[in-house]
Amino acid sequence: MAKTPPLPPKGTRDFLPRDLVRRNRVFGLLRETFARYGFEPLETPAVEHTAVLEGKYGEEGDRLLFRVLKRGQDLEAAEREVAALAEEERTPAALARSFADMAMRYDLTVPFARVVAARLAEIALPFRRYQMQPVWRADRPQRGRYREFYQCDVDCVGSTSMTVEAEMLTMIEEVFTALGFAEFTMRVNHRGLLDALMDGVDVPTERRSAALGAMDKLDKIGADGVREELGKLGLTDTRVDRLMEVLGLSGTPGEVAGALRPLVGEDAGGQAALREVGEVFDALAMMGVSADHYAFDVSLVRGLAYYTGVIAETVVTRPKIGSLAGGGRYDRLIGQYLGRELPCVGFSFGVERMLDAMAELDLLAGEATTTTQALVTLFARETVGASFALAGELRRAGVRTEVYTDVKELRPQLAFANKKGIPLVVILGTDEAARGEVTLRDLRAGQQRSVRRDEVVVVAQAMLGES
Repeated sequence: MAKTPPLPPKGTRDFLPRDLVRRNRVFGLLRETFARYGFEPLETPAVEHTAVLEGKYGEEGDRLLFRVLKRGQDLEAAEREVAALAEEERTPAALARSFADMAMRYDLTVPFARVVAARLAEIALPFRRYQMQPVWRADRPQRGRYREFYQCDVDCVGSTSMTVEAEMLTMIEEVFTALGFAEFTMRVNHRGLLDALMDGVDVPTERRSAALGAMDKLDKIGADGVREELGKLGLTDTRVDRLMEVLGLSGTPGEVAGALRPLVGEDAGGQAALREVGEVFDALAMMGVSADHYAFDVSLVRGLAYYTGVIAETVVTRPKIGSLAGGGRYDRLIGQYLGRELPCVGFSFGVERMLDAMAELDLLAGEATTTTQALVTLFARETVGASFALAGELRRAGVRTEVYTDVKELRPQLAFANKKGIPLVVILGTDEAARGEVTLRDLRAGQQRSVRRDEVVVVAQAMLGES
């Protein structure tokens, strides 16, 4: 009986060449865009000390850390040790550290903050970096959410100017437009404004985190669902009504800001937040970003605990797949390692969700599924040398060329090229060799032509659209 091949762990995936070719096109676009905006590459280790990661993402984030057992310690021994420590009522973090002193990175922002704090003397501020590496979260896998996935981050450390946020949002608009997304919105808010609203509505301190979490679910559960969750927190009907009034605000950024000013009142933090958000929107208009692509959205919260200022998320009208990019200002995170605050803004592109959305919107149709551009055939043993010589010429000219592995008739070689998605087949048989010619067959157009042997490279480049 045939065996069932093993699958990768749940929440992780294998990528075949056709998948990676499309993924790498997106990665390439991101790298090229980041570089044009002055961002430089950076990489960090896959594992970090747990002390570096813990406490930076809130309770939920700490629960999702993939922890690494200490060297030489087996799982059963670790479980016995944790059970014994639990009886002593140790904190969850202390329990975790008792058997794991390292964890897989949860995101790229906290490792970046560690690098800046440790290598500050080697960095010229303001420092712009981009980073494209996998991260790991012990999450519940679902559509658009994985346990292992790539993040693509951009951060700028060392500036308090709101033009930093605006330029990053400009870059996000450019990326999504280049990828073919027609209907997307960059939702913008401010953590300081949310704090001021909590004060203005007089939400008890111990319930604010849960109240903000409920507000952040507006897109998922609707206004009625948010109202119900706020009610379950024990908030009075008056407080719930005022919060729902805020969530219902819409219009241009200026109109939303005008409606918020009375609610913020004399709160200095709220006034500063409205001023900073206004500066971002003014800069977006100055930088030529379409007003159709951004909005002032008071329901936006973003769950990570380290944000301190302007926050933003990019969502598409369809499919309903969640945020495709997000981030904001975090002026205190690096200070936890450095001993003093250092302003920073960062955004992360959810590449996995972006690719899922592109597939559903058919934006990947017609994309290449292989890196090979030309297949050189093998017909007879006496032409093998000529075929490899021709392949060498094509490669030296920059044409990515593969030679079929076995001497066979034409049909299986064409079938192979079709299945793999190779656009051009270079046919060199004994008849062609005798005439001093080569046949070039374009599988995309279903056409072929015979050319002189010394014209092959130039004509092949032209047929591939490279000259």
